[in-house]
Amino acid sequence: MDILTVVFIGLFFLMVGYRPPWWSKKQQICTSTSQIPGPISLPFLGTYWTFSWIGGYSLNKVHLFYKDMFQKYGPIIKEEALWNIPVISIVRRNDIEKVLKTSGKFPIRPPTEAIAYYRKSRPERYASAGLVNEQGETWAHLRANLTKDITSPQTIATFLPQVAAISNDLCALIKHFRQKDNKIDQLELLTRRLGLEVMCTLVLGRRMGFLLPEGETDIARRLRIAVHHHFLSCRDTYYGLPLWKLFHTSSYSHLIDSEEDIYNLALELVANADEATKESIIFESILKAQIDEREKTAAIVDFIASGIHTLGNTLVFLLSLISQRKDVQEEIAANENSEYIKACIKETFRLLPTAFCLARVLEKDLELSGHLVKAGNVVVCQTGLACRDPENFSRPNEFLPERWLGEEKSKTLASSTFLLLPFGCGKRQCPGRRFIEQSLPVILKELVQNFIISYDKKNVDISFEFIMAPVSPVQMSFEDR
Repeated sequence: MDILTVVFIGLFFLMVGYRPPWWSKKQQICTSTSQIPGPISLPFLGTYWTFSWIGGYSLNKVHLFYKDMFQKYGPIIKEEALWNIPVISIVRRNDIEKVLKTSGKFPIRPPTEAIAYYRKSRPERYASAGLVNEQGETWAHLRANLTKDITSPQTIATFLPQVAAISNDLCALIKHFRQKDNKIDQLELLTRRLGLEVMCTLVLGRRMGFLLPEGETDIARRLRIAVHHHFLSCRDTYYGLPLWKLFHTSSYSHLIDSEEDIYNLALELVANADEATKESIIFESILKAQIDEREKTAAIVDFIASGIHTLGNTLVFLLSLISQRKDVQEEIAANENSEYIKACIKETFRLLPTAFCLARVLEKDLELSGHLVKAGNVVVCQTGLACRDPENFSRPNEFLPERWLGEEKSKTLASSTFLLLPFGCGKRQCPGRRFIEQSLPVILKELVQNFIISYDKKNVDISFEFIMAPVSPVQMSFEDR
């Protein structure tokens, strides 16, 4: 019996009012949760049908699905995963604050199951599911041993002069590739090369030459493509029907292939590194960590791969926003006001975060928007949508760095608490947060001092690729200042 047959049978049962015995029993056990509104849930299949031709939504527009659902059902909605397991999404600031404040000693973040499953199947290579997907004491042990130096302000400060040199190379690369009309045809490819160069310099302690004008090296191209495929396959296995648990679907096969490629290519980068790598603070701290040797290798691989698209996509978003305001560019170019540059970056995180939501498994019962949600339920905090809510920010869809400065600053900061979370929150936030927050101002300053940046579109087109990404190609103009 194929999927469509099951769907149609389920729809028929719903229309005639049939409910299996376990349906009413579930309502009696968790009455309030069952009354949370949301799209129709089919027996066994849950609400997966919404991301099909029947539901009308595609996986690359998941963010638009949630926007529509909140407009239709209100500030709290319920989806159901396979076997009708509820997943609750919230958008009100006070609800999000409740969820994030109640995280315990070991905050539980729902794992990317397909990655955890794959890594468990490769014990010769992986000792665990990794820092992102592990839970409890195993996660805490990895975090304590792997993130101390990469989150240290002192470590990042020593790295910033190299970021400045990398930024100079990016400017030279833009000048090399731009057309006669000053346009770069695929800016996202250059920013992702930047992301790879920056991450290798941070982790391996040396420049790898990925921004040289001669062209993208084969290893850089293959790693960039592998990381892109990895994000897409993570999205498809996470949000699509989990048939990969029964047999190797095409999305799970792509996940395996991309995991293999990233692992092997990253190790190739390590092998090609020179003596400077041994002096790298990050590399040395990983090697000295009191963890399994397999964890050390996996951490190096994950750290290198993690920043390629995260940093690259964020930079495209940032440039697309400042391109619409020449006064902002003039302010950046003319002054050494680092606070203004930081305000531009915060405003970009608010409008176009690469991570538009974060999830937790509740550790205690909570009342959310008038519904009692029991401990053990998965709750998704839709922070990206909350940051565009006029109840939280005035003129929410406008790029206004000024809101983070002067008299408006205190009000904006108060509103942004537990909402402006592009790197996650608390103990489970991305360990690269400080590095990206301190590197972006250096890169942006260099670009704006060299170029007047223009973009023909008012808004960059966005696609959900497990993180938010600009739709390729992004054509942007860089005129010499």
